Amino acid sequence: MRLVSQGRVYLPGEQVFRAPRFFDKFKHFFGGEMDLRTGEQKLTRDALSLTEAIQSGLARAGIDNAVSLVVDTDVVFQDAEGQRGDGEMLVSAMRHAHERFEAGFETLRAVFEHEGNGIHALIEVTVKAKHAQDAPAATIAIGARIDELRPRDGESMEEARERIGKRLADTTLVPTARNALADLGGRIQQGLARTFAQGRVEMDQPEAAVVRPSAQEVSDAATHRDERSAHLRDTPHYPRAGAYGPYYDPWGTYYRDPMDTMVNLMIIDAMLSPRHHWGYGAYGLGHGWASYGAPVHVIHHHGAPICDASEIGSYSNQLAGVGQVASLDFDSATWDDSAMASYDSGQSSWASVGDGGGSNSSFDCVGYDDPNQRSASWDCSSDCSWDCSSDCSWDCSSDCSSDCSSSWD
Repeated sequence: MRLVSQGRVYLPGEQVFRAPRFFDKFKHFFGGEMDLRTGEQKLTRDALSLTEAIQSGLARAGIDNAVSLVVDTDVVFQDAEGQRGDGEMLVSAMRHAHERFEAGFETLRAVFEHEGNGIHALIEVTVKAKHAQDAPAATIAIGARIDELRPRDGESMEEARERIGKRLADTTLVPTARNALADLGGRIQQGLARTFAQGRVEMDQPEAAVVRPSAQEVSDAATHRDERSAHLRDTPHYPRAGAYGPYYDPWGTYYRDPMDTMVNLMIIDAMLSPRHHWGYGAYGLGHGWASYGAPVHVIHHHGAPICDASEIGSYSNQLAGVGQVASLDFDSATWDDSAMASYDSGQSSWASVGDGGGSNSSFDCVGYDDPNQRSASWDCSSDCSWDCSSDCSWDCSSDCSSDCSSSWD
């Protein structure tokens, strides 16, 4: 299960102008005015001052566990040893490297980690030196895990399944964790607002989601079934352009975490067919979480929504094969290939998401395209990252095919 929250930092900058073209000069020759505005603005702050402001703002929020700092393609800092309290070390690394970026930069990514109040959170701050005038200069992405819904060191997978299944019966567990992330997001907003005093910082309320993992993720989890902790990747796996949506989770970008895959399988299976002694019936979990103010969404591994957890009974066709894989003996040295063969992760198109079991999903492309909704940062064009042919025509007034670049087919 993932808890996610996103935010934006709006900063002042200089307007970007393009070089005049032949037509501009021709028009100017006959007395016309050249309009060389690009609609973009560029930050006046350098990479070092931005890094210092981010670290200082997060420190004000009580976050000082740095993970990495990447500027364009240069890894300036990476905490491969998991050292805590190293926020100043990240800034020091930037001070030693800042001459490399005197000519400017395109993208700066600072990543920090924080544990407390029952959650383990990863905070990614991404700064774009050049951006549209009405767009944020920086985005904040927070991904969190609920400590009690994680297999523990020395715990067998069967023991973990039993313990987690019983903990899910506490319908306040997810809402409490969501509130903890909302509190953390509020502190981050206040801290960054202090260090970016000339800007504006916004934070969204957290969302909770359970992910139907891809077949590859399940296979990888089986390969690393003895691992209980997440491992920092040597190279971040950044999503392809357009795949950053309202459920974007930086955990998958920076960590290899097979237990997250296992937990997602367990929770989906528990919602569909729980064991009687766990204390709740089939399809009951989603209604319980929603009644306590924390609706949980069920999504595909690529971020496309399937349904609310409270509606999961009508979407079992979208979750085919989950129960068979989730019930396997993950402690066994062998793997049941027949169960994997039935785990169909091919239903990745938007068209297959809107008609689960004849019930209408509460998610649709219209909601993502609506500029009046916060989730409008993710629109139909993001589908082009997955499959151009599976555009949003099932729900949008115009299809997504025009949004696809020529590199997609």
